[in-house]
Amino acid sequence: GTLATAYSKMATWLVTLLASLFASKVAGRFDRPINVDPALDCAIKNLAWEYARKLQPYRGGIQPVFDALQLQSCNISSFRPAATSRSKNKSPRLTHHSAPAITIYADSVHGRDTNRGTIDSPVQSLVRAVELTRQVSPGKVKQIYLRGGTFYLEEPIELGVQDSFLTISGYEREHAIVSGGREYQFTWKQYKMGMGPNLIGTSLLEDTSNGPGRLHVKLANPAKVSDVKSCRRACEEDKECIAFTFQSSTSPPSSSKSCFLRTGGVATHSRCPYCVSGKKLNIVYADLSSQNPNSFTSLFIDGRRAVRARYPDGNPETMGLHTNPTGYVDKAEKWLPPKSYPPATEIHIKSPQRNGTKFPTFEIGIGGPVEAFDPPESYWGLKKPVGGGAATYEITTGLVYSSDVGFVNRTWSRPDTGVVHAFHCRHWGNWQFKLSDRNMSKRELIFAYGGFQEARGCKSGAEWYVENIFEELDSPGEWYYNETEEKLYFYPNGSLPHNGIGSVMDTLFSVRGTMESPVLNVTLMNIELAHTATTFLEGHEVPSGGDWAVQRKGTVLVEGAINFVLQNCLLNAPGGNGLCLSNYVRNAVIQDNEIVWSGASGIVSLGSADLLDGTLGTQPRGTQILRNLIHENGVYGKQTASYMQALSCQTELVGNVFFNGPRGGINFNDGFGGGNLLKNNLVFNHVRETTAHGPFNSWDRLPYLTKVKNEDKPSLYPAQSTITRNFLISNYLSTWPLDHDDGSSFYNDTYNFLIYGGYKGSNGHGKKALNNIYVYPDAIHASHFFRMPYCAVSWGATATKSTPASWHEVWANNTCITGSPNVYEFAPCNTQDADDMPITANNTFYAPKHFIYIECHKANLTLEEYQRYGFDLGSVVLDPVGTDVIVKWGRDILNF
Repeated sequence: GTLATAYSKMATWLVTLLASLFASKVAGRFDRPINVDPALDCAIKNLAWEYARKLQPYRGGIQPVFDALQLQSCNISSFRPAATSRSKNKSPRLTHHSAPAITIYADSVHGRDTNRGTIDSPVQSLVRAVELTRQVSPGKVKQIYLRGGTFYLEEPIELGVQDSFLTISGYEREHAIVSGGREYQFTWKQYKMGMGPNLIGTSLLEDTSNGPGRLHVKLANPAKVSDVKSCRRACEEDKECIAFTFQSSTSPPSSSKSCFLRTGGVATHSRCPYCVSGKKLNIVYADLSSQNPNSFTSLFIDGRRAVRARYPDGNPETMGLHTNPTGYVDKAEKWLPPKSYPPATEIHIKSPQRNGTKFPTFEIGIGGPVEAFDPPESYWGLKKPVGGGAATYEITTGLVYSSDVGFVNRTWSRPDTGVVHAFHCRHWGNWQFKLSDRNMSKRELIFAYGGFQEARGCKSGAEWYVENIFEELDSPGEWYYNETEEKLYFYPNGSLPHNGIGSVMDTLFSVRGTMESPVLNVTLMNIELAHTATTFLEGHEVPSGGDWAVQRKGTVLVEGAINFVLQNCLLNAPGGNGLCLSNYVRNAVIQDNEIVWSGASGIVSLGSADLLDGTLGTQPRGTQILRNLIHENGVYGKQTASYMQALSCQTELVGNVFFNGPRGGINFNDGFGGGNLLKNNLVFNHVRETTAHGPFNSWDRLPYLTKVKNEDKPSLYPAQSTITRNFLISNYLSTWPLDHDDGSSFYNDTYNFLIYGGYKGSNGHGKKALNNIYVYPDAIHASHFFRMPYCAVSWGATATKSTPASWHEVWANNTCITGSPNVYEFAPCNTQDADDMPITANNTFYAPKHFIYIECHKANLTLEEYQRYGFDLGSVVLDPVGTDVIVKWGRDILNF
């Protein structure tokens, strides 16, 4: 009880401190530490780029990796070998157990659905191609080749048991696109041209460029401009000008009575008491009524997702809390109180128990405060859940905006079309809310529904923006679709586009069978999947005891299938998840794909259980995630990852490159079953917009009964999972490279190259961290206000009198290079009782003046003093090593 109380107080203090400090510093996130030699940082990142090319050599120079590592700032030049784009990659050879009984060719440009489907007489649609393959007997091998072009779907391709042994592939090296959108032709008419209203007390000088903030701003001729009126006229007459800011004589002398003309970038509002600003408006519209339009939440122009009209201005693909400006309003004046609910119906299963652990029993809340989830159940529906910052789920119902927001005096004709995106109060994720109304006199935005996109909830939010409001259409590149008028409004950014694609559906391929009658051996290869609709306002579920809420859907959805393969495909800007593996899925292979700009996660794997009973097998098992390139995920959802699994087991993630995401790169929401392998992956640039996470994150707050550990007898204890030979960089807001959070148990972390963070174990058991290299866990980057500068931390339960000795946490044979002498944080730290302490031994520390200490029982013990109590036997402290040595060690441990 004393230990639990101490842990609870510490956790509450940490999350409170984190939240308050985060709120005071929302911009200027650092991708690199400020107390590490820049030469070392550049060398490590150059090594990461080299490692990416080793893992996936067929991608050539992998320019996105080079750019994400910002190696140009290290004076390192990229190169472009012959195979630098997907279209030039050699497509993997198709392998069949036997020759196809039927081969159908589809050509969206030259084909006709009345044709026979041969290479000389192709059909036009993918739907017709699938129909033709169903003419052969079940169990026969079938092949569809897609010729170059775009295949627009009117409904998802549903593949069932009758489609077993079907392969759908792009033809040779032709570029086949399967689209979830509709193409529209635009005939533009002018709607509004001229200057918008003056914005008093506002500057529009900030922009998102790296370096000085006025790269897209020029100074008007002071001889011709002396007041607001002449400055406004100068912008109106200048073809390049999109906005102006006039600084009055009460401004600093260096810019007294200056007129600045913005010619590009993002005209972000900032307070300036001596400024008057204005925007140039150039809004056109296209009447789509003759094209029988669908409503659409995403618009793609020239291959990229355009920006819906919003305040403040910003592109969610390229801006966020990791950029300056962020594209968010810093805070609300206040948040409206949560709705009241009756208590949830609680289920507490007292037997069987996972004895000797911090989280021994299965418990869940149904209905009440968690009724918005689908299904309406959650661990966070409990009255007294356990975990860091634990509380019953609740969610705000609206916000009060401050008097200085740019739209405070601007009337909205249809506030109910708006969507508010807001961060969780502690930055553990974010939410989306559909607006029901706006009260201008009270400055309130009132939410209709939402907030279920993150599992923990909070009665207040943090940074926010609002989109899909017509009157906020005031920046180049923005659009707004009026469903009633069937008109598309657009602010051009350069020349007007002749056509565009509006998203229609969120799923392109649904492969669906049952455990009793599964779909067998379906393969999708060499295809680009594009133009799917956003999903953030649709239902989410809380699948287990982790922090995350997630959707059981994706651009590709697979359920009830064996030997499904997704290979060498490009999932381009999915509206939600890229791929979802749901319930009974066995031995799926997901390899050599690229998933980029996803609205939510790249890949999610979601099973189910009958409360704690997972023995029925309704989970993805034996999945192989191999050599995928997943980046820029979480455009809308910030509690997302490159790969996320819940109620799944025996997964292999090998050879993947994951980067540029708002939260973890890899998330295990629970310990269900175990038996996972993570090997030879490169993960960096994650936790860019949230906190208290790492490139890898895990939880295990709820026990589940499976036969993974022992096939002969169900057990609540998972099989051991192995994390080995990975290259993980803990930058931006990341704290630990391997974040084993509440209850995480039964992991072997071995031979990993771990940059800018140490080991973490929180209230878990049976973890062994052996032979890893930790490089400067004391590095100060953006998370310097939530620093854990230790080589290892272990909090809460590690062993008790009733716990077998083999359940001890072990941190041994590791190398830690640190600038901080304080190398451990163990809570509790009790030198009188080994059962309360992790096992540490044979570690090598490289520290200034070859000196370290261990803070224990309010005393600072030298390593020698600590060893006299029987701890860390065989460990030594040596002087720091140089960059070349660290890089060599990285090569050696990663075997390249």
